[in-house]
Amino acid sequence: MALKIQGGEATPADSANGGGGIVTVKGRYDIDTSVPMPQFDAAPAVAYRAVARRDSRRSIYALICDPKMPPRLDAISMIHRIDHRNVQKVVDWAVVDWPPEGRRCPVIIVEQPLGQKYFNSLQDDNKPIHEEQVMRCFIQPMVTALRELHAVGIIHRGIRPDNIYLADDPETGTIISECFSAPAGMTQPTVFETLRDGASTPAGRGEGFATNDMYAFGVMIVSLLTGKVPCRDLTDEEIIRQKVAMGSYAMLTQQARISLTLMEPLRGLLNDDDMERWTLEDVSLWISGRRLSPKQQVMPTKASRGFHFCDEDYLTARELAHAMFHNWAQAAKPIKDGSLDGWLRRSLSEESRVEAVNQAKLALTDGSDNEDRLIARVITALDPQGPIRYKGLACTVDGISSFLALHYEDQEARQLFAQVINAGLPHFWCEQQTKTHSALLPFLTRLDRMRATMARHGLGNGIERVMYELNPSTPCRSQIFERDFVATIDHFLPAMELLATEQGEEVQRFLDRDVAAFISTHFKRGIGNELRDYEDDDLAISAIAQVRILANLQESLARKETFPALCARSVDLLQPAIERFYSRKTRKRISEQLQGLAKQGRLEPLLQILDNRRELEIDQNGFRRSCVSYARSIRETIKLKRDMKNQKKIASDQGGMLSTGVASIVAMIGFMAYVVVSLV
Repeated sequence: MALKIQGGEATPADSANGGGGIVTVKGRYDIDTSVPMPQFDAAPAVAYRAVARRDSRRSIYALICDPKMPPRLDAISMIHRIDHRNVQKVVDWAVVDWPPEGRRCPVIIVEQPLGQKYFNSLQDDNKPIHEEQVMRCFIQPMVTALRELHAVGIIHRGIRPDNIYLADDPETGTIISECFSAPAGMTQPTVFETLRDGASTPAGRGEGFATNDMYAFGVMIVSLLTGKVPCRDLTDEEIIRQKVAMGSYAMLTQQARISLTLMEPLRGLLNDDDMERWTLEDVSLWISGRRLSPKQQVMPTKASRGFHFCDEDYLTARELAHAMFHNWAQAAKPIKDGSLDGWLRRSLSEESRVEAVNQAKLALTDGSDNEDRLIARVITALDPQGPIRYKGLACTVDGISSFLALHYEDQEARQLFAQVINAGLPHFWCEQQTKTHSALLPFLTRLDRMRATMARHGLGNGIERVMYELNPSTPCRSQIFERDFVATIDHFLPAMELLATEQGEEVQRFLDRDVAAFISTHFKRGIGNELRDYEDDDLAISAIAQVRILANLQESLARKETFPALCARSVDLLQPAIERFYSRKTRKRISEQLQGLAKQGRLEPLLQILDNRRELEIDQNGFRRSCVSYARSIRETIKLKRDMKNQKKIASDQGGMLSTGVASIVAMIGFMAYVVVSLV
């Protein structure tokens, strides 16, 4: 059965507390919240005992993931399709109500490895493993396992001794454990990361490439041969500084006795140049007996005289770049006063670095922001093999997006991201590379498009839209779903239904900036018009726009599903639109119709009644006729009242007019009588 990403729909039925600390997943698996299994923890995810209802003898367990560090759902879907004895199998995943946390959390059901971990802890001293056993039980199975993963586009990013199992069956060898319970590279110890990724912020390491797994593969071999993880007593900063000064191979093997047989692959795997590092094909050729000659790592040029900076002397441009990043406030002075230029020309004598720094200094203008940009460009020019570094941020090109996603609620991190993109630092970094990985080009294109998106501040745009565009597998981060986990657009309406059921009238709105950006990114139909209407000052137009967005989602993604609680809450929020009708009878009739239709759980019929232009026109025409009739009656009433108030004056006026008329008639009669008499 192929696992579909929507298999983890966040519906109330997905997790039902069966009592006794049991959480049911999709009606198929029971998780016992009272039986943790710490031996299978994958920090930050924690493991609990799980039982398959159809086959209780199946050895499985559940990983409860941290919603703040969401699992790699795309990787879960692809790994589920892999059926390989050296890869831990994913059974299923879902979003469940998790009582210990009092919220909904993603849970992954995985098969339990039958063997033991190579190391229970990275701090343990273990018995060194013989080279022959390392070859047979680790190197060969790992090559086949990584080939399966890389073939479907999965970079593991979690190869280390406490995440690899030695199977009970000698024929199986090694079982590579999970790599999907947290963002890629986030929890990997620095010693297992390449020089560039290790120097990056954990959140800014990105998905990485196959070369990242090959480097960790090499460190793992050293760990097995020596029985301990190299440099385990050093801090992350000390590990990076020693790698910068000595190179990874020399630094990681300095206390190990490596035979000539394994020295060859280790030199290839631990090469700090990504483009020169051994690939799986190289290791396969070596296993088959073909002896390769890995290129000797080219170490940075050492200066004849150290550059004095922050009370220390630095002999290489790479070491100086590393020091400048960690002493950002002091880095501008040697760049501006010319001392750096003098050292590069007279002591380092490396023309390529001199030219790169001159190119970087083209950014020098007035203003603090431009000064920070200058420092960042100079650091990249001094150490092009390092990450992109800008004040407190250190990221790989593909890790900039994950840095934003994982520090999304931090306003300072948002500003750092925006400054790095607007300063064009990713492009400058790529310009400084002698060889650029072709897979980085799509990242640069996407980052370019994001500048315009960040500049637009309406709903569905801005930094929120940028985050979802660059991190399509990131769940909705809206505060509306503070205690839920809306993994995909398919989860959105079920989550809204659950929210409306639990909170009822407390739900004051369906949309905010995050929801608008999430839907705009993942919903194929455009909602730009609805978002503009939502921001309208007319409350009726705004309310209808909210419900119309939800109705479009239902018609496109969940046509067969009903959401009665959401519909009932929609009727409440649509009250301003009901009030548009002037007729009390019409309002009452429409309200009753809406209440009846809400029970059916469909949103579109609500809008068909409420947003009926003909009904509105009839109501408005009736209102206008009533207004005219009312105005006429008012005028007549006013006239009548005025007449009643001025009765004496009216009587006098009327009497005068009457007497004048009578007198005129009498005079006329008299005159005519006179004429007749005169003629006779």
